[in-house]
This record gives sequence, C-alpha cells and structure tokens, in this order.
Amino acid sequence: MNDSTKHIILQKAHKLFADKGFNGVSVREIAKICDVNVAAINYHFKNKENLYNETVIMSINETENEVHQLYDSLEEKSVESLTLAVFDHFRANSEDLRTGFKLILTGDHPSNKISADIAKFKGPPGGEYFFKVLSEEFPNASIEDKDFAVRTLFTQVIHKAIVMCNSGLCEQMEKIGLNEDSFKKDLLRLVKLIKNELK
Repeated sequence: MNDSTKHIILQKAHKLFADKGFNGVSVREIAKICDVNVAAINYHFKNKENLYNETVIMSINETENEVHQLYDSLEEKSVESLTLAVFDHFRANSEDLRTGFKLILTGDHPSNKISADIAKFKGPPGGEYFFKVLSEEFPNASIEDKDFAVRTLFTQVIHKAIVMCNSGLCEQMEKIGLNEDSFKKDLLRLVKLIKNELK
C-alpha cells in the first residue's frame, strides 16, 4: 500500500462524499469503488471520519496551490488580473468546483473534527495571494479591511463561477444580457469599489 493508493482513495472518496454526504457513504462502498479492501482504508486513514477530514483538507490544499500557481504565472501582479485569472480557472475546472462545494454543503459531516482540523486555514483557500496584491497596492490599509476585501472578492468569484457551471441557467441569463463577459465586468467593478474603499 503506497501513496498512490492513498491518493486514489482520497480522490474517489471525495466525490462519493460530495454526492451522497458523510452518512450516505460506507467504508465498504468506498473500498469497492477504489478497488481496495477495507483494510487499506483503515491502514491509511484509521476510520471514515479521518478519511472525510482528509478529503476536505486535500480540496483546500489543491485550491490553494492552484491560486498560488496562477499568482506566479501573472505578468502583472494586480488584484484585477488575479481576480479574472481565478474566475477563468474555476470556470475551466467547473466539475472540481462543484464537487468541492457539494462536499461542503452536504451538511452531515462530523463538524467537530472538521472545524478543529481546518482552523489553521484563515480565509478562502488561496486568499493570501489576493491579500498580497492588495497589500502591495494599499500598504496602509488595515488588515481587517484587506481581509474583508479578500473574502468579498473570493465570494463573488466563486458565486459567479458556480452559476456559470449550470448551462440551463446560463441560457436563461443570456436572454437578459448576463453572461461570462458581463460577470467579468461585474468583478472588475467590484475590484474598483473595493480599491476605492481601501484608499
């Protein structure tokens, strides 16, 4: 049993938990989908709660790493360019975004263990790079104001990306002039408002 087995279990369990919730999935079902025995899951994770917990942390870490890579790839490190890059990334990876949100929204997870383990994550995953670009442009703005700006931007980026995941909804919105381009304009307008607030 190696790290690749552990990674396969994490990936497939992540999707199962997102689709069925914590209580709707058994360890036996996970083992069957992963083509491993129950002992392999117990070996790597000890129990279902730990496995669930690690799928959440894996999802957070992956998003953090992706935003980090996007930040590093930007020629111009600005809040505008990072906001649009993250939006485009979430749009291009809509299935991962949906799965991650379904996992959070199932509502039957062992929240006492989850909250203890993810307490170290402050703000949205990858939010530190938004904070960084804001800090470079507004070094005198308070930490509280920049934290608020990061949460507000990230919330809107994710909301708009999730809406764009639904093709039926997109067709209806197109009829009233709402589409990917208008969403990007909205995001840039929000950036402008936030920057005016931070001045």
